[in-house]
Amino acid sequence: MHRSDPRLLTDRPGFLFSSLTVGRGVFQTEWGIPAVTLNSSGGVDTRVTRLFGLVRFGVTQNFELRLDSPAYNQSRVRVNGHSVTDSGYGDLEVGAKWHLFDNQGARPSFALIPSVILPTGQKGFTADDPIYQLNAMAEWNLANGWGAGALAGYLNGPSGDGRYGQGTFAVSLGRSLPSPKWSAYGEAVYVTTNLAGASDSSFLGGGIKYLVSNDFQLDLSFDRSLTADSPDWLFGFGIAARF
Repeated sequence: MHRSDPRLLTDRPGFLFSSLTVGRGVFQTEWGIPAVTLNSSGGVDTRVTRLFGLVRFGVTQNFELRLDSPAYNQSRVRVNGHSVTDSGYGDLEVGAKWHLFDNQGARPSFALIPSVILPTGQKGFTADDPIYQLNAMAEWNLANGWGAGALAGYLNGPSGDGRYGQGTFAVSLGRSLPSPKWSAYGEAVYVTTNLAGASDSSFLGGGIKYLVSNDFQLDLSFDRSLTADSPDWLFGFGIAARF
């Protein structure tokens, strides 16, 4: 990955991030409008719709500060023809990204992304206690417009009177399309957890990105669950802008 690239580089869509920071003095905002989760199990249909917002600001060329939150959530549960809907704002995530080195040969472009999720959300949309996360992201430029990425992440969250751990491992493969404004990617994700009553989950998905200008992007994405105890489908439409 080249830090001199003038094009907008975002942390969306999908499970993985970019390994690059926005650059010193740059303000960038990225939105999922919306992100939709669908699940159907045991006669219960659940749809969760979220408006996600991520704000990034470059403190130095290699270090940025980040604010992230599902600013709006709507949950609809339908059982035997009857629906119950709830809505509210979610918890605020405060974090940073530190770009450590660029891609050179077999060495990837690499970044660490620590964050803490603060219990600021409304009832039903908050974890009630802080959640701590650390993600490590690596990317490689390949031949003929291809690129690959790998993510390893750890989350520590509240569970009853204790805490639980969750690990996320993901890989992606993407390519610029014949028009330089378009690109596409595919991803595979595995999430493991020791949360009581929960099981590991995995997803396959992909998406497309359209660069309207060097500072504005549109995207579409989807992920399909491969395991029974995780959401069936994840869908997203998003925008990103750099200032």
